[in-house]
Amino acid sequence: MSTRNETEKERQEKLNRLSEIWQEAMDLRDRLVSSDAEVVSKAEKNVERLLEQFYDENKDIMAPQKYEAAKKEFAYFVSLIEMAIGYYSPNGQYVRPACLH
Repeated sequence: MSTRNETEKERQEKLNRLSEIWQEAMDLRDRLVSSDAEVVSKAEKNVERLLEQFYDENKDIMAPQKYEAAKKEFAYFVSLIEMAIGYYSPNGQYVRPACLH
C-alpha cells in the first residue's frame, strides 16, 4: 500500500470520526435547552466529554485558545467540528455529514 493511499485512508477515518462527533453534538443540542434540569446537567457533562475527545483527536489542527472558547459556547464547539470537517474534506471544502443529505 502506498503512502498516498494510507494518507487518504487516515483522512477518511478522521472525517468519519468527525461526522460521528458532529452527530452526537446535534443529538445533545436539544437536551441542553430542556426544561428538566437533570437532563440539562447530563447533557452538559456529555458535551464536556465530547469536547475533550474532539480536542484530543484534533489538537494538531486547533489552538488551545479555541478549545477554551468552545468550553464556554456550544455553538462555537459545533463550528469547530465543522471547520475540522472542512480541513479534512477533499479540496478543503466543508461537506455536511451524510446524515443531513
